[in-house]
Amino acid sequence: MMTHRKMVFLFSVVTIFGLGGCSLGNQEQSHMNSTDLSMVAIKVELRWNPDEVSVNEKVTFEAVVTQDNQPVDDAKEVKFEIINKADATLKQELNGKSAGNGLYSAEGILKQEGQYTVTSHVTARTQHSMPSKELTVQP
Repeated sequence: MMTHRKMVFLFSVVTIFGLGGCSLGNQEQSHMNSTDLSMVAIKVELRWNPDEVSVNEKVTFEAVVTQDNQPVDDAKEVKFEIINKADATLKQELNGKSAGNGLYSAEGILKQEGQYTVTSHVTARTQHSMPSKELTVQP
């Protein structure tokens, strides 16, 4: 059976450790890079070259990533997902590489004509953006 004195001691110890944990969490948070916590959303401009794509032709997919009108060169991940609208099994994922000045690119070849959805998946500065555009591949 616990005495009143033991219960008070146990409560005090639990309270001290609980408050200590809260204090530690605040210290860790204050050391985070404030650039990573910007409230301004990243912006991703998705495009490809050439503008008109033909079957079995090399295509360069590009994502221009900015935040507050400044280039973002430290994205953690940039991927391009290309899915045929008529047959979702015709799908490609390409990893974008940084070319500097906020530009990320990857090359691919589409082997079937038709309508595709191109989605860029960009993870940068604690944010994720997934703009999509329609692409027509001609014979």
